[in-house]
Amino acid sequence: MSEDPNLALPFDQYQRYRLVADLLEQLRGERDSLVVLDVGGRTALLRTFLEGDRIHLVDVEESEEPGLVLGDGAKLPFGDSTVDAVVTIDTLEHVPPAGRASFVAECARVARRWVVIAGPFATEGVAEAEERLGSFVGEKLGIVHRYLNEHHEHGLPSLEETEDELRSAGGVVRSVGHANLERWLALMCLSMYIDRDAPLRAIAPEFFRFYNVALYGLDQTPPVYRHAVVAALDGSSLPELEVTSREAVAPPESFETIGHLVRELVGFDLERDVVKREWARLEGVNRDLVTDLEQHEATLAECREIRDEQVGVIEELRAREGELLGNEKELEAEIERERAESGEAITGLEADLGEHRRALGAAEEELRAHQELLPVLNGQLEEQAAELVRRGEEMASQRAELEYVHAELAGEIQDLQADLEAQGAELVERGAELTRQRVEFESVHTELAEEIRNLHAEIEARGKEMERLGRELAEERELIARLRVELASRWKNLRRVFGKKRRL
Repeated sequence: MSEDPNLALPFDQYQRYRLVADLLEQLRGERDSLVVLDVGGRTALLRTFLEGDRIHLVDVEESEEPGLVLGDGAKLPFGDSTVDAVVTIDTLEHVPPAGRASFVAECARVARRWVVIAGPFATEGVAEAEERLGSFVGEKLGIVHRYLNEHHEHGLPSLEETEDELRSAGGVVRSVGHANLERWLALMCLSMYIDRDAPLRAIAPEFFRFYNVALYGLDQTPPVYRHAVVAALDGSSLPELEVTSREAVAPPESFETIGHLVRELVGFDLERDVVKREWARLEGVNRDLVTDLEQHEATLAECREIRDEQVGVIEELRAREGELLGNEKELEAEIERERAESGEAITGLEADLGEHRRALGAAEEELRAHQELLPVLNGQLEEQAAELVRRGEEMASQRAELEYVHAELAGEIQDLQADLEAQGAELVERGAELTRQRVEFESVHTELAEEIRNLHAEIEARGKEMERLGRELAEERELIARLRVELASRWKNLRRVFGKKRRL
């Protein structure tokens, strides 16, 4: 025999429909089938509890259920005494107070034998329990519960007034209570908590089945949350009604399982709050890291701009170096042209040329140093460094060619020394100009080297900062991993505890 699918319903939903179904089973006597009107029953759930009866539906809201009649409970679109029983389940509290007397009178008018009005009434502690539940779902779960709000706005109906109104309609009235109030509040909080948390929803059907099978029949210890007011009309029978027609299938101490589960989930929730706070903190750290990375990227972009400027400076230096080489060649050509006229200053000229060669050598050393520093700033400069080396080699080749030319000129210069004496003063002046250009070239190189050293130091400092941030992020990830392991262990213990209690 297949299991009743209603056993997987949320416990509060099962409570109310099971209670009404059980009462109708006790009222029917020998009747095989009843005709029942469910006022406010657009879900048609009562049909699944009373499959052998004909259940008509009326509601102010539409649904997809077949046979639903749209109508107001205070003015039912049915004739007098047209059904065996009129039931309304957790509906009267949603009717504005001014219309409740008419609602109850209409139920009594349409019913031929019985009226069953089930739901929460303004009995001891019910309003306070609903207020506490509303605070829980609002403050803890961050949701607004529509039906609890309507209870609060309209106020709960009076049990005594409802009974008196049914007596005024000619009924013999008896009320029965169900759902211990404290337990109902705890289970509602637990049920809504489970429904809010996706990982916990998988255990909800088993949790509800455990209550619906094992504990429903025991859950009538006062004070209670829900009452069912039953009225027998026109002399119909009204037996001594019981909350359930079933025998209890679990000992009373089974309720301790619920308390244990609540405590476990409270502990789980506390741990999750810690994780949520830590996760929020880590998200903040992550945002800070992203901001830092963006700042580093901006700084890197600035460094690249500086690098591009420095490359431009290097190219400019190379151009100026070419100009110096051109000036040197031009000077040598002029010496060749004037070798017949100058001779005395040739020694000073050679000294100047030697100093110029040393300056060129120093410039080459600076360029090689720059080639070693620039790849540290960005690997993309490797091709530029190779190009710089190639050009250096070309310069070395040109310098060798120049030295060869100078060697050839040396003999000719010795022969022309007598002719160059008259031009000595002019050559000295031109040598001074060449020295000035060399000093300017060295000054530019010194400034460039200082800028590169400063840039290199800044990049090293930022690299150390990135390493520190990386270590902090790794530590935070390790903490999250440990917290996840702890939560998984608690979850496993929770499922094991619940599984053991369910097997009871």
